[in-house]
Amino acid sequence: MGEKYVDAMPLAAALLRRPTVLMRHEVMAGLAAAGYADILPAHLGVFQHPGPDGMRPGVLATRTYASKQAMNHLLHQLEEGGYLVRETASGDRRTRIVRLTERGWDAAGVIQQTMLDVDKAWEGALGEETYRELRHGLERLEGVLDTVRL
Repeated sequence: MGEKYVDAMPLAAALLRRPTVLMRHEVMAGLAAAGYADILPAHLGVFQHPGPDGMRPGVLATRTYASKQAMNHLLHQLEEGGYLVRETASGDRRTRIVRLTERGWDAAGVIQQTMLDVDKAWEGALGEETYRELRHGLERLEGVLDTVRL
């Protein structure tokens, strides 16, 4: 078997779970309160940073670890709800890109504001320096996630 892990502090990957669950809950509550109750938790992957506007559906599928079929299903639902349109890319009639509608930009604004509110609370709880270090560490991790083998 493997070595027994003896460090008393939980692993970083385990510690990321609760903040992620909390953030998703807060974003969903914020969207519902703002009148976007038809956005489902599964749709949040489409709206993840840096957002879907101008991206190809296949790129969105890769970013969310979803199949292309699953992503197209989510995009269809969001298109039906008036949040986005899929249009032909200029210069390549075979390539489609996602464009947010005004309703989509408004929903993305609610998501962004909710995240800012939560971030501000976390900064208050951790203190400015620790919060800044946390953000820098997570940003560095984001930069290497595609190269890390699981």
